[in-house]
Amino acid sequence: MPYCRNCHQEISKFDTDICPYCGERHPIDSHYQTMDVTRGFSSLEGQYELPKAKSLKVTRLLCAFLGYLGIHWFYIHRPKRGAVDLLLTLLAIGGIGSLLLLTPLSPVGCYLIPFFALWAVYIAEAIAMGRIDSPKDGRGEFLR
Repeated sequence: MPYCRNCHQEISKFDTDICPYCGERHPIDSHYQTMDVTRGFSSLEGQYELPKAKSLKVTRLLCAFLGYLGIHWFYIHRPKRGAVDLLLTLLAIGGIGSLLLLTPLSPVGCYLIPFFALWAVYIAEAIAMGRIDSPKDGRGEFLR
């Protein structure tokens, strides 16, 4: 903002005729120019890039096939939820599989049954994820 030559008050650059404070005629110096604020940005060109938006399609595929590992949450920058999913998977498969060892099933089958049941849950979650109106990742960016 320019200043008046007479009273040194900050005035608008449109007050070229009369100073609104002291009434001085032509209060702005003739050599006054506004500062070009974009001049400093040319040196930053190419150094900074915007983060690329994550894909909803990739998130759903990761959820359907590797959801039991929580990979889809890590992909969209929500590592705490991914770690919780992984921990719950280990507890569910280990706990239910250990209980099924008391049945006449084979030891391998005791752990495959809860695995496939959990996998079906994540396939249903991937389908439901497609119905979200405007999904966002952990950084608040919309999934594309």
